[in-house]
Amino acid sequence: MSDNNARSVFYSKSHVEIVEQGFHAISNVLNGEDASEKESLLLCLDKYMDPYYGLKLPDREKIEKLLQQVIVNQNTIGVKEDALDLLTSYSRPPFEILQNNLDEIEPGILPDVLYALNMNKNT
Repeated sequence: MSDNNARSVFYSKSHVEIVEQGFHAISNVLNGEDASEKESLLLCLDKYMDPYYGLKLPDREKIEKLLQQVIVNQNTIGVKEDALDLLTSYSRPPFEILQNNLDEIEPGILPDVLYALNMNKNT
């Protein structure tokens, strides 16, 4: 059985350069219109947020807030899911932007957002 929703996402050296330029460069892409570029950059951010790789992510707190904004703003479900995955994998609540904008969250990802908001309560 094939998955019609399967997607392949890759990142390139240009995405690494964007991350290394810092918050403003990352923000420009994630607040832009190109969903494919957003997905690629989010995949690249995964490597920078994962402590296994030991890479420094400048302005991490601002980037975590930006990821919350990506989930609340008009983006594809894939982009929102990727941003939410980064938050639940490498960050911990409180996620004020998500909490304050629950009415903006699509029903399909609301259970995952609620999980993210309550992660500290599960430990």
